[in-house]
Amino acid sequence: MTPPNTVTASLERFTIKLPFTVLQERLARVRSALAEQGLDAVVAFGSPRLLGSRTKTSGYIQYLAGFAAKHTPSTVVLTASDAAVLTFGPHETRECTERSGWLGDVIQSGEQRLHPAAAVRFLSDAGLGAGSRIGVIGVEELSHATHVALEQEFAAYATVTADSILDRLRLTRAPEEVEMIRISAKISDAMVAAAFAESTRPGASGPSIMAEIEHTGRLLGADLANCWLSVGEEPPTTYFEFMELPPEVTSRDRVQMGTTTAYEGYFGQCLRMGVRGTPSRELAEYSEILLKIQDAALAVMRPGEPLHRVIDVIEDLYAKHAPFSRETDPFRFQSCHGLGLTYVEPGMARDLNPLRDKSLDPSGVLIEPGMVIEVHPNFTVPGLGCVVAGDMALVNDDGAEWITESPRGVWEL
Repeated sequence: MTPPNTVTASLERFTIKLPFTVLQERLARVRSALAEQGLDAVVAFGSPRLLGSRTKTSGYIQYLAGFAAKHTPSTVVLTASDAAVLTFGPHETRECTERSGWLGDVIQSGEQRLHPAAAVRFLSDAGLGAGSRIGVIGVEELSHATHVALEQEFAAYATVTADSILDRLRLTRAPEEVEMIRISAKISDAMVAAAFAESTRPGASGPSIMAEIEHTGRLLGADLANCWLSVGEEPPTTYFEFMELPPEVTSRDRVQMGTTTAYEGYFGQCLRMGVRGTPSRELAEYSEILLKIQDAALAVMRPGEPLHRVIDVIEDLYAKHAPFSRETDPFRFQSCHGLGLTYVEPGMARDLNPLRDKSLDPSGVLIEPGMVIEVHPNFTVPGLGCVVAGDMALVNDDGAEWITESPRGVWEL
């Protein structure tokens, strides 16, 4: 096994976008947190990064190793002095060797159900035998076969669910990480611009707009670039497949979308509405309401303030302006969430949930610089369908700023 601190001299071997010092400092904080919890090691299981917003566990792998495999699950084992990445096959092993080899060993262990046994072998070689306290992360996304293997292989250890340890550590970001998120925001902006440009082309269709969005994101260097898209006079919901979209954009249609991207694992998002011609007065009015809700949420994003204030402000304004309640709205999705190495940062999820247990608020998360919150208010309006807006807010030392720079409000196409 190769401790990470022995590879500094040959760092040029590895393809690493974040400075090596940032990754080393991150691991030091993780190891310190494990020691405080009395844990001898941590084993993190991650789903394929290709799942995008449908997984949160690939973010744990990316956080620890600086890279997560796109198509297959992977696992990181971290002790007080050693580390390993367990991979699926030769392609993932090659990628992880280039991107995560600085961490320690990269071991091709096969499909994920074999990873628990490989992790135990690594822990045993590191001197951690029966009775050692092992933190386990990412169990909720494991397949049944892998979960059974985990229980069998780790029976001799004292295992502890440790997701919350990394959830909290991930909320504090280095400036270099913030820069990754800014790049992700710029790519999302460009995807919006490409979508609306395509929308004005004679013969444009829903599928051609969606393809242009995703093509633009990948061309600009996004690891993941996708979207939802609605085209029609009264878009009722969000669509994700070509087959759900109309074969032609007509002169009466509204085009609205949510672009989602990840750059070096860091997520970005932007939601916009555009219409052929001039927006109706009612649509323009509701667009202004959405911007008012966004700006009110931005105003309470100050370091040291309780994070739950953001969602509470949004919900209060919903009650004043939305035609339907949350329970009766034909289609309403979440109005805000934390962005980071996953589409929804797990360490921020409870506090930004309007249905949370508010008795836990006194011990909730406090806002700090470097946090990024996607604020995308949305609700249904009779005669207009679902109306949306969405921007990324970055918390700085004395407040917050929008870092998506795409023009806000309704676009005239």
